[in-house]
Amino acid sequence: MLGLVAAAFFMAWAIGANDSAKAVGTAVGSGIIGFRRAVLVIAVFTTLGTLLGHSAVSSTVAMLARGMSAGNVVLVLFSAGLAVTLASLLGMPISTTQSIIGALVGASLALGLPVDWATVIKIVSAWILSPLVAGLFAIAVYRLYRPVLRRIKCLKNLELTQKWLVFLASAYSAFNLGTNELANVMGLSGGLPFANLFLSTALTIGALTFSYEVMMTVGRDISPLGPTSAFASQFGASLAVTVANLFGLPVSSGQAIVGAISGLGLYKGEHVNRKLLLDIARSWIRAPVIAGLLAFAFIKLFSGLGF
Repeated sequence: MLGLVAAAFFMAWAIGANDSAKAVGTAVGSGIIGFRRAVLVIAVFTTLGTLLGHSAVSSTVAMLARGMSAGNVVLVLFSAGLAVTLASLLGMPISTTQSIIGALVGASLALGLPVDWATVIKIVSAWILSPLVAGLFAIAVYRLYRPVLRRIKCLKNLELTQKWLVFLASAYSAFNLGTNELANVMGLSGGLPFANLFLSTALTIGALTFSYEVMMTVGRDISPLGPTSAFASQFGASLAVTVANLFGLPVSSGQAIVGAISGLGLYKGEHVNRKLLLDIARSWIRAPVIAGLLAFAFIKLFSGLGF
């Protein structure tokens, strides 16, 4: 049990270090919310997401872990968390969801367990679609609410409205972080007492201690973000994740927000850092592969040692 607690904490911490940037990166990068306030938003609304959100994501992930012992799950979580931490050191907004799925597949192959390839293919398909759908949602939100803002003649009221909209979009994204990304960990660590609050606390610590560089990558380096673009991108990405949650698909909020920011930037004719996008796309491929290889190696190693 102690090993499972430690591994779950590490994985939730890694999610906070990387995925929290996708919930509040646009708000921090556009200068609307300071870093510490952004972490507070993460802490409150991620916890609410785990307590109040309803998602079939955890059961989908748990299906891929059938036949694994608690010790195997510990190695899966540790492998995925290690892959995410390596990416966070490089400031790359990768997918913690992909890392967990990759580790589960690697562990299943090492143990000789059957892999539910139909579920894996369905999940991978959602990974491909989520940034495209998020980009379309972001453009739609931008086109719908920009004319509304133009009707506000008072500059003070306009600025206040934009700030509140970005804050609400970030809170919505943080809520999704609890119902989607943390649901992955909860699905694997079922039975832990007070899992919701425990994992939310670990995620908050990760956001506070290690997420700043990834936040800047998301909110500043992909494409210029003003308040209008920040809201449209964040809200569009959140809508894409919510749709996936309804179908029980563990998608990546990271892929969604990157797709939303770059899609909206291209639509507006603004500069989009294509080199950075290519680096991020490569990290999306590397993350599950590295996590899978680590899980495979660790399970083979510990099995050989008699554990």
